[in-house]
Amino acid sequence: MPPIVITLLQGLFLLLLYVFVARAVRAVMRDLRTAPSTSRAHVRPPPKQRDRPRRAPGELVIHLPDSRPKVISLNGGGKVTFGRTGPATVILQDPYVSDRHAHVFHDGRDWMVEDLGSTNGTFLNRVKVTSPTPIAAGDQLGIGKTIVEVRK
Repeated sequence: MPPIVITLLQGLFLLLLYVFVARAVRAVMRDLRTAPSTSRAHVRPPPKQRDRPRRAPGELVIHLPDSRPKVISLNGGGKVTFGRTGPATVILQDPYVSDRHAHVFHDGRDWMVEDLGSTNGTFLNRVKVTSPTPIAAGDQLGIGKTIVEVRK
């Protein structure tokens, strides 16, 4: 084989190797930027817990990462479940969401959020939910990449 062909093959191999490494680094950086986070630029952070009175929630506004927000009314008094599969009230196509992730329910006195044993956890105002926790208007829930805003 002539030396020019070997040199061209070596150059092509190095080019392909650099392209592969660049794509791998770009994929890792993209995953790091879109890792589960409860802070989103399009959702205003809630005021401090002690600075506002507790108000009963009336609706949930679900801010999906790649589409328009959805509104779910809580006036019916039912339970709202979040997950990746059919039994959930709100199905979230997100790799960071478990099949049965979390639910919001009324316990007779307050509206509560509870994590259903999800892998990545459920967050209320950026704090991980470890037991059924009361929610109020102005709170934010973090479920995978999705932000759920609690409104009056």
